[in-house]
Amino acid sequence: MSLSSARNYALRAAKSQDQKEAIELLSQAILELATSIEATDAKIKKMNKSS
Repeated sequence: MSLSSARNYALRAAKSQDQKEAIELLSQAILELATSIEATDAKIKKMNKSS
């Protein structure tokens, strides 16, 4: 799960001619972004605790 995966899903959604497919791709992009944000947040919290 990464930002590049989210970007790829969003780009595919933008190019999609099928509205349902585009919605599914955007949903996946949002999930990828949320996962990436959570992972980054956990890393920051871990770094702050060890300081």
